[in-house]
Amino acid sequence: MVNNIINSYINSLININKEEVLRYLEYKGQYIDRNLNDLIDECIKMTKEKINPRYYLRVYPILRNNDNKSIFFEDCRLNFKSNDLYTLLHGCEACIILGTTLGINIEKEIRKYSYIDLTKSIVLDACATTSIEELCDIVEKELSEELNKEGKYLTMRYSPGYGDLSIESNKDIIDTLNFNKNLGLTITSNNIMIPRKSVIAIIGITSEDKTNKKHKCIMCSNYTNCKYRKGDEENECKGVYKE
Repeated sequence: MVNNIINSYINSLININKEEVLRYLEYKGQYIDRNLNDLIDECIKMTKEKINPRYYLRVYPILRNNDNKSIFFEDCRLNFKSNDLYTLLHGCEACIILGTTLGINIEKEIRKYSYIDLTKSIVLDACATTSIEELCDIVEKELSEELNKEGKYLTMRYSPGYGDLSIESNKDIIDTLNFNKNLGLTITSNNIMIPRKSVIAIIGITSEDKTNKKHKCIMCSNYTNCKYRKGDEENECKGVYKE
C-alpha cells in the first residue's frame, strides 16, 4: 500500500464541505448574515492554501488474546486491550494503522488570528477540522478501492480516545510507527497531538464485505454527550445550512 499520496493530488480532493464546517461551529439553524457567510467562504479558501496534508500507514497481521479481549500484532510491540476494538476487528486477518496530518502552517494561522480576530480563528479551526476528516475519508477510499480488487474490504475506522480505547494509545502508536520522522507528528505529556489537526486511526481488513457499516455518530459510545454529533441515523447534520 502506498504511503503519502502526492500533496497536490490530495489538496485537489479536499473540498471542505461548508455544511460540515457549520456543524463544527455548532450551527443549529440560526440566521447567518452576509458578513459571516463571506467569512466562512474566506476561511475555507485560506485553509486550502495553508494545509499540507500527509499520511503514513502500516499494515499488520492481527493476533488476539481471547481471554482478555486484547489485540496485538506480528512483529510489533503494540498491544490494545479494548472490547470495542476487539469487536470491530472480529473476522479481520490484518489491520491498517493510519496517521494523517494537515501540517503546522494552518496551526500557525489559527493561533495568529486567536489574538487579532477570534471569530476568524474559530472559523478557521472548524475548516481545518473538516479538512482532516476529509483527508481521512480520501485515504480510506483509496485504500478500499485498492483492497476491493483483491476481494478484501475495510471496516469503519476507529481512533484512540473513542469508546474504551485509551487516548494514551496514541503515544505508543506514534513511537512505534515513528510518526515524528514520517509525518512530523508528536504528542505532548497531556496526550495532545502536534500538529493538533492530526488523526490516528485503526481500520480492519477483512474478506467479509462490511462496507454497509457507515460512520454513523449513533454508533459511537460518546453519542449522547457529543455536541458535534450529527442529527440522525442517516448522518444528516442538525439544521443543515442551505444558501
